[in-house]
Amino acid sequence: MNNDNPLGIKRFDHVEFYVDDVEAWAEYHVTKLGLFKRAYGNASTGLFGRKAILVGQGRVNFLFVEAEGESESAHEIRQHVKLHGCGVKDIAFRVSDTAKALKHCEKMNVPIVRPLDEHDVFIGGTIATYGDTTHTFVQRKQHDTFAPGYVNLPVGIEDSEILLNRIDHIVANVEDMDKWVDFYAKVFGFEQTGFFDIQTGRSSLMSKVVGDDEFIKLPINEPSSDNSQIREFLNEYESPGVQHIALMTPDIISAIDEMRKQGMDFLHVPQTYYDAVPERCGPLKEKLQDLAKLNILVDRDREDGYLLQLFTKPIFKRPTLFYEIIQRRGNSEGFGEGNFQALFEAIEREQELRGSL
Repeated sequence: MNNDNPLGIKRFDHVEFYVDDVEAWAEYHVTKLGLFKRAYGNASTGLFGRKAILVGQGRVNFLFVEAEGESESAHEIRQHVKLHGCGVKDIAFRVSDTAKALKHCEKMNVPIVRPLDEHDVFIGGTIATYGDTTHTFVQRKQHDTFAPGYVNLPVGIEDSEILLNRIDHIVANVEDMDKWVDFYAKVFGFEQTGFFDIQTGRSSLMSKVVGDDEFIKLPINEPSSDNSQIREFLNEYESPGVQHIALMTPDIISAIDEMRKQGMDFLHVPQTYYDAVPERCGPLKEKLQDLAKLNILVDRDREDGYLLQLFTKPIFKRPTLFYEIIQRRGNSEGFGEGNFQALFEAIEREQELRGSL
């Protein structure tokens, strides 16, 4: 990584969503993704302008926020949802020193939308990035709550059949990919670790991956055709934003099987896809018939590693954000480049059904 990690980033802390119904979307993620309700906040707990529910599992923490009351903060949340629909507002990073991170951003002329904000639980601060998306830097102190104004919920034993460890990567759709690759290089010290130019014959996109050497991977997409899925996202979201979040599991077969039983909708993969898997990917620990039955994609990105993945259909009312469930075997570090053709054709079939292709 360049510049010695100038922001002192350790890992993802949480992802914050602005939504139109916090209870419904928190419950959706509990039911279909196997997350657990961890904390809540509203006016009665000392959280003003919003009501919120934190759900998660392992190091995955999703904060769902809905406007409450008539404050300036509530108005901003309502306007955001009215313009963009439900989606990701903030990607929060755990850092070693928030003040130092903000000082570096100020030096690099990055807009700071929330200056240094210190509490008993954490020290935070927020910068503007692509579209209306922000990044918050979180320096946590010894704590037993998520944030001021939040009350812990009794989770009990986390015994779901759906096991999720952490966020593997978060993907952004933007108008100008190189601008944001340069932003993450100069401000975050992130190196470019991958490049893709995807052509299906009907639509296309370009993507570059930036990140650190360990826990942060941020692919950045831009449209290279007027009818691509990236262009559809930008039109529907009316702004650059987060396209999808990849969640890592140690057992994708059990996770997808249970998610399907709970009603999660995934993209359809034609059975002919699996005819070429043995020659393309070599020996696998999983049974091919199990992968085919559940429509799980597989790609070998290096001799000593391969990945398994599957993508949900868009979660919210607009065809914007979706999830990827991913399992890595061996030393896999890729993103399923060998699956892109099958994936994009599946997404294009969904676009056709929506009449946008």
